[in-house]
Amino acid sequence: MLRGAILLIFVTVSALLFMVARAAKPAAPEALFIDAARSFELQPQATLPDKERLLQAARNGGDYLLRMQKNDGSFHYSYNALHDRFENATYNILRHAGTAYSLFELYNATRDTRYLEAANRAVAFLKTRFRPLQNKNALYVLDFDGKAKLGANGLALLALTEQLQLSPRQASRDDARRLAAMILHLQNPDGSFHSYHAVRGDEPEGSVSLYYPGEAILGLVRLYQLDGNKQWLEAAERGATFLLASQRKMRRLPPDAWLIQALEALYNLSKNRRYFDHAMTLAENIVSEQYTAEDGEDYAGAFAPGEPRVTPVASRSEGIIAAYRMAAPVKDWRENKFALSLRAAARFQLSQQFIERNHHRLPNPQRALGGFRESLTSFVVRIDYVQHNISSLLAIAESLY
Repeated sequence: MLRGAILLIFVTVSALLFMVARAAKPAAPEALFIDAARSFELQPQATLPDKERLLQAARNGGDYLLRMQKNDGSFHYSYNALHDRFENATYNILRHAGTAYSLFELYNATRDTRYLEAANRAVAFLKTRFRPLQNKNALYVLDFDGKAKLGANGLALLALTEQLQLSPRQASRDDARRLAAMILHLQNPDGSFHSYHAVRGDEPEGSVSLYYPGEAILGLVRLYQLDGNKQWLEAAERGATFLLASQRKMRRLPPDAWLIQALEALYNLSKNRRYFDHAMTLAENIVSEQYTAEDGEDYAGAFAPGEPRVTPVASRSEGIIAAYRMAAPVKDWRENKFALSLRAAARFQLSQQFIERNHHRLPNPQRALGGFRESLTSFVVRIDYVQHNISSLLAIAESLY
C-alpha cells in the first residue's frame, strides 16, 4: 500500500513537472503573433496623432529604407519581419521609382541630407533601366519582368522632377524631357494612354491599369511647372479630360488617388471647376468606404473591402489629402469630412509600423524598425508600403497641423 502511494506521488509530480516544462517552452514566433493586430500599440479611437508623431513616423520609415538600400542604389525589395528574411520577389522598378520620390519628399520636409543622398543613389540605379526609343528622342523604363510600363515613366518622371528641384547638380533635365516624350508617345489622340510600350510582344493592349494614367499626368504637370513647355501641359489636360469623361460613365468610381493628385496640380494652374468637382467626387467615394470603430478597433481608419492593408490606406490618403488641399482654401463643406478621414487613416497607419514599443518580440527588431507591415496578419514589409506611408504622413502633417 505504501509502495502504491509512493508510485502515485511520483507519477503526479512527474506529470506536474512535464506540464511546467511544456508551459515554459518558448512559443514559436507565429504563436507569439497569432493575435497580431492586438499585439501592436493601438491608440484609443478618440486619441489622434499629433504633427510631431506623424513626422517621426515618416522619419522612421525613411531610416528603414536607408538600412534596406544596397550599394548600387537598389533596395532589399521585400522583407519578412516575422522570419527575418528577405523574400524572393521580382524587383519592381515602378515601386523603386516611387520610393526614390518619397525620399526626396522626406528630405524636403526634414533637410536631413541622408535622405537626399539615398534618393540620388536610387535615381542612379533607376537610370540603369532607361532605354532609348528607336528613332525617337524618348526614353522608356524597362522593368525586371521585361515590360515597359506607362506608370514606370510617370513615377520616374516624378522622381526626376523632384531631383531637379532639390539636387540640381545630380539631375538631368534632358532625361526628364525624354521620359515625358515617351508618355506622349503612349498617348492616343483622344487623350487615353496605352499602359505598355511593346517590348516582349505579349503586353496587353490599350489602357489596363487604373493608376498609370494619373501617375503619368502628374509627372507631365510637374515637368511643365519646371520648364514651361506647353506640350506637357496640353497632354496632361487631354489625359485628364478623357479620364473625367470615362469615369463619369462608371457605376461606381474607382479609388484613383493618383488622378486626384494630378487634378489638384491641374486645378492649381487653371482653377478649372471640372477638375475640382471630379477630385471632390473621387475623394468622397474613397471616404465612403472607410471603416469606423463600429467595424472593430483594429479596422478603424482603414478602407474596405476585406482585411485592412496599410498601403491602400496610405495611397488613398494621398488622394484625400490632395482633395483636402483643394477644399480648404475655398471653405468647401467637404473640408472637415476629409480632415476627419485623414486623421483616422493616419492613426491606422501608425498602428502598423514597427516601433520601439511593439517590435521587441521580432527575431531582428532593429532591422524591422520603422517598416510598415502589409496588414493585420502579414509581417511582410515592401518598399512601396513604406513609400506610400512616408508620402501620406508627411502630407497630412504639413496640411492638417
